[in-house]
Order: sequence, then C-alpha cells, then structure tokens
Amino acid sequence: MTDKSSLATLFADTLALSVAANAVIAVRLTKMALGAVDPKHESSLMVSEKIDAAAEATFAAARAVAMGQAHHAAGRAVAVYKRKVDRNLRRLTGG
Repeated sequence: MTDKSSLATLFADTLALSVAANAVIAVRLTKMALGAVDPKHESSLMVSEKIDAAAEATFAAARAVAMGQAHHAAGRAVAVYKRKVDRNLRRLTGG
C-alpha cells in the first residue's frame, strides 16, 4: 500500500468513525431525554467506555510502534474506536 492510499484509507476510516460516533451520541441523548434508558447509568457507562477505549487504542498504537510498524499506529487506534462505537450503536438501536 502506498503512503497516499494509506492516508486515504485512514481518512475514510476516521470519517466513518466520526459519523458513527455522532449517531451514537444522538441515539444516547434521545433515549436519555425520552426516559428509555437510565441517564445516570448511561452517563457512567459513557465515561467508563471512553477510558477503556482510550487505553485499548493507546495499547494498539504502542504495539504497532513496538513491532516496527509505526505507520500503522493511527489506523490501529482508529480501528479500536470504530469497533467500540459500532458495538454501542448496535446496543442502543437493538441492531
């Protein structure tokens, strides 16, 4: 993969992540406003999920660097966040 295509892939993945993350935020806030989920529990879950995701993404990026694949570090971190955001969207939408 060339540097240009790697950068394009990273950009596309990051864009997809941002769209999915905004969808999760919208669904969460709507459900909280409508009383479909317990706001205290959901808020606590949001914080703990962010801490866990940050730790896992940092570890994935560090592992890439340690393996001599620093050029994959950002993509590996984005992949962690994308997986977690997608899981949240499925949980919140029942899909």
